[in-house]
Amino acid sequence: MLEKVKQRIAWVDEHMAGSVAQDLGMEALAYDERTGVVTLRCRTAQWMRNGHGVVHGGLCTTIADQSIGTVVACCKPQEGTCPTIDLHMEFHRPLLPDKNVLVQVQILSATRSLIRGTARLYHEDAPEKLCVSASATFFYVPSEK
Repeated sequence: MLEKVKQRIAWVDEHMAGSVAQDLGMEALAYDERTGVVTLRCRTAQWMRNGHGVVHGGLCTTIADQSIGTVVACCKPQEGTCPTIDLHMEFHRPLLPDKNVLVQVQILSATRSLIRGTARLYHEDAPEKLCVSASATFFYVPSEK
C-alpha cells in the first residue's frame, strides 16, 4: 500500500502542477499492515492563516480531504474517479502555519461504489495532540472504456 500511495503522490506532482494537492507537499511515510493506517506528511504555510493566525478551517478540511482521497485512489478496483460525497470534520486544536503535519489515514470500508475513510491530523513535533479529525465517503465511478 505504501508504494501505491507514493506512486499516486508522484502522479499528482507530475500531472497536476500548481494544484492544491501539489502545494501541500504531501509525502507518504509509513503503512501499518496491522491497523491499515497510512501516515502522510504535508506542510502548512503562512498563506494558509486565517485572521487568528492559525490555519484556516477550510484549508484543514482540504488537507484531510486530499489525504483521505489520495489513499482512496489506491483502493479503487480499477481506473475511475472517486469524488467526495460526504465529509465530516472535527476541530480539536488549531493547526499552525509553517509546521509539518502528520496525517493518519485509515480506510474503513470499500464496497462496489462507496469507499469510507478517516484522517487524523497532528503537528509532527507534537504527535500526542490531535488537532483535526475527519471522516469521508467517496463515490467510485469506473472509467468508461
